[in-house]
Amino acid sequence: MAPVVLVSIAVLYLVRRGVSTASLKKHHDVAGYTFSIIGVLYSVILGFTVINVQERYNKADESAQTEATMIADLYRDAAYFDADSRETIRGSLRRYVEYVIEKEWHLPREATRWIHADLLLQDIWKSYEGVDLQNEKTKIWYEQTISKLERLMNARLAREFYSWEHLSGMMWTILITGGIVTVCFMFFFGLENLRMQMIMTALLSGYLAFMLFLVYSLDHVFQSSIRLTPRPFEETWVIFDRLDKQF
Repeated sequence: MAPVVLVSIAVLYLVRRGVSTASLKKHHDVAGYTFSIIGVLYSVILGFTVINVQERYNKADESAQTEATMIADLYRDAAYFDADSRETIRGSLRRYVEYVIEKEWHLPREATRWIHADLLLQDIWKSYEGVDLQNEKTKIWYEQTISKLERLMNARLAREFYSWEHLSGMMWTILITGGIVTVCFMFFFGLENLRMQMIMTALLSGYLAFMLFLVYSLDHVFQSSIRLTPRPFEETWVIFDRLDKQF
């Protein structure tokens, strides 16, 4: 943000050196009217964009929490199956969570990064093939487990989709161009006190730069400075250890 502020102040200073205050004052009425229109239009676009990326950010967070919750439920429900199946199921769930925390979360957001995770998910599905379904009560737990497995897969896919989805290049062009145009209108005003005009220009450019940075951060859910963390999965690992002591 600092470079944006410095550039805007430098441009303002050069404009004021080349154009007299009296000349700028002649156009204050038109410049002020146009500036208000552009400001309103840009604020509406920027506001809706922030809301859009914030909602997507929240949904990605919700998907990760749902995924972790389903894994914890599956780990707990495995206690109601036979001993061999329980160990196999819990082992596959642990390997998946360990991979998500230690490796997947820190890898680049590319399609190839999901290959190993998909193999681990297949192992989870296969771990239920050996469950003994002779007991009616076990069958009930098994049906509930399959339902949770499907919810786990849906949450997993949703997390993948949110990691790939970003604002289009056209939208970024509109946001950046609109911000530049809005700041440029500060150069059409000729205040007697140049220092005060510089301060106002710096505040406007700095605020718009911060808002665009916020949009970028929310748009890149798993990559930016405010990216989501694997905290839900780390909490799941704690739940695993607790359930091992109970069952």
